[in-house]
Amino acid sequence: MKWRFLIHEKLSPAENMAIDEAIFNCIQDGWSIPTIRFYDWEPSTVSCGYNQEVAKEVDFVALRKHNFGFVRRPTGGRVVLHDNEVTYAVISPTIGRLSGNVTESYSEISKALAKGLEFMGIDVDFERGNLSSKHQRQASNPCFTSSSMYELSYQRKKIVGSAQVRKNNCLLQHGSILLNYDQSKLAQILPNLTDDQKERLAIYLKRKTIAINEILNAPKSYNETIKFLMSGFKEKWIMDNFEIHKNLETYELEIAEQLRLTKYLTDEWNQRK
Repeated sequence: MKWRFLIHEKLSPAENMAIDEAIFNCIQDGWSIPTIRFYDWEPSTVSCGYNQEVAKEVDFVALRKHNFGFVRRPTGGRVVLHDNEVTYAVISPTIGRLSGNVTESYSEISKALAKGLEFMGIDVDFERGNLSSKHQRQASNPCFTSSSMYELSYQRKKIVGSAQVRKNNCLLQHGSILLNYDQSKLAQILPNLTDDQKERLAIYLKRKTIAINEILNAPKSYNETIKFLMSGFKEKWIMDNFEIHKNLETYELEIAEQLRLTKYLTDEWNQRK
């Protein structure tokens, strides 16, 4: 299979989600090739999964106080704080090595990510948990408090959290790879918690999560980390071909801009539940 790597710097919440969905739509229509995209966020952003009830997940007064952005993802999963990290998106038809079910495709992607982290000097473990859909939907239950099957952890601390959506025999998988910070700041914007509860949750999140540069003696930059991750995909998916593309296609940019304006900047989408 032929793959395109896309690398972006910090983009707004609406831009990031619009670009991913635009590529997803174009791959479904046969216009674009399978894509692995890396990016970060400006400002630091809280994102919710497609099925979450926003009022139960986010205190918007606290969100504004901490100057965090907000967006609803098209993928599932739970609330995540994107704060100086590497986010990845794998967008592809469900063919070849990604032709299996959700768990099998998670496994294939996680193996490539794990190899990239190994190249950095980080040996991760594959989680064997299998969260129920009820647990996934629980209010105030951040993504990084527990792990689904084949998510990655380091010494029992979660380092990568992922979520997937499928449509028309294609998949979009998002993942948050912690680079410089754990998820403890997320406790400050969850609703209906006392200050004491927020403090205890922050301690718990710090105990349950870890960032790449908390592990390494020589910290890695955003771009260095992406190079290692790309090497992991090339090594594990050795029969596939990879090219770095500098820009989106013109038609992808047009679709992304329409989605940004009409969907990801709107309360109708972001706060629909």
